[in-house]
Amino acid sequence: MQSHQNEHIVKQFYNYMLEGDHAGAMALVDEFIVWIEPGAPDVPFGGVYNGRDSKDGIGKMLQSEAKSVQLKQFIPRTYFSSHNLVVVLGSDSATVLSTGKTYSTDWTMFFTITQGKISMVQTYMDTNAIAKAFLPN
Repeated sequence: MQSHQNEHIVKQFYNYMLEGDHAGAMALVDEFIVWIEPGAPDVPFGGVYNGRDSKDGIGKMLQSEAKSVQLKQFIPRTYFSSHNLVVVLGSDSATVLSTGKTYSTDWTMFFTITQGKISMVQTYMDTNAIAKAFLPN
């Protein structure tokens, strides 16, 4: 039952983010979250982000992402869960605002759930395709 509850937390997090309800999404996140997003320095929002509310926390990543890309599609497709781990396979596409180029990539996201909160996220995706979209013509 625990795995199912953790999967529900991740699905709700995605729903809140896609609806633009950042307060709802952040309520599901542990204050000491570690979020690892690949691609730094070629992808502006790549890096390791520590904390929900700190100056170097996930808010910084979300702001950087919002300032640099326009999300066209975000599709979580398949969920796997075991104990406190939820793995999601999906895809997205976005347009880079500075270049007008669009990228598409498949991704895998690993969520660790601790005491009902998302405490760690690690993303794997084709950062080369994303970085190329940031290159000027």
